[in-house]
Amino acid sequence: MSEKKRIKWKLNLFDIGLLVVVLVAAAGLLAWKFVGSHQTEVDPNSGVTVPKGTHVVRYVVELEQVHKQTADMIAVGDEIYERTKKELMGTVETVEVSPAKTLTKNELQGTFQFVEVPERYNVVMNVTAQAVDNEDGIVLESGLEVRAGTSVRVLGPGYYGAGYILSVERG
Repeated sequence: MSEKKRIKWKLNLFDIGLLVVVLVAAAGLLAWKFVGSHQTEVDPNSGVTVPKGTHVVRYVVELEQVHKQTADMIAVGDEIYERTKKELMGTVETVEVSPAKTLTKNELQGTFQFVEVPERYNVVMNVTAQAVDNEDGIVLESGLEVRAGTSVRVLGPGYYGAGYILSVERG
């Protein structure tokens, strides 16, 4: 009973297939790591290194009827995000604050006119971000699609607001 039983392993078709799959997956991972993930180029406008295929997009966002405290918190250099999906929208380049106005009907004269909304302000921000073009339009690196007229909810450091994208310019 001192005999030891040895299990002999024979190479079969299933083992060869499994080995091929593992080797192909490893080769693909190495190729992506050393070749595909380092495809960058220098943006001629800004001199910054960016992923290939991306370009700078500048667009204008208007936040409507925000409080004075919110308008005062928005600063140049803030990174802003889309509030619900938390997708990066870009960096604030300029900020313009003006009194909020709304269109109302003058019942006595039967005309429409713009009237200031008390204690509310509109904030117009110029934003820049890296984006790619695809068949749907301009898509930021974060995945957010940018189109003029789109409503957005903006989240910044310590503030948020709702408004619209007024214009988009490829950079």
